[in-house]
Amino acid sequence: MKTETIIADRDLPADVAAAIAEGRKIVAIKLLREATGLGLANAKVVVDRAAARYELANPRNPRLTEESNAARLLGVLALLLIAFVAYRTFFGA
Repeated sequence: MKTETIIADRDLPADVAAAIAEGRKIVAIKLLREATGLGLANAKVVVDRAAARYELANPRNPRLTEESNAARLLGVLALLLIAFVAYRTFFGA
């Protein structure tokens, strides 16, 4: 019977924590498995929990989200303008 190490997400090795901070969860799972001998499913659970905790502690910059939403809005408005011009050109009025 194989015994596995019990590890909490706050006790992660430094390289695993760095991979999580960089958003590289697959690499973090691999590193955690190599360091602790955990199985794939258990390592994934630990990394997912640590990633969720990291996201709560370090939220993304809301300004970046607003800029991407503004770009998306401009794209939709440009598409509507093109559709309107095409409609007026082909169907007159």
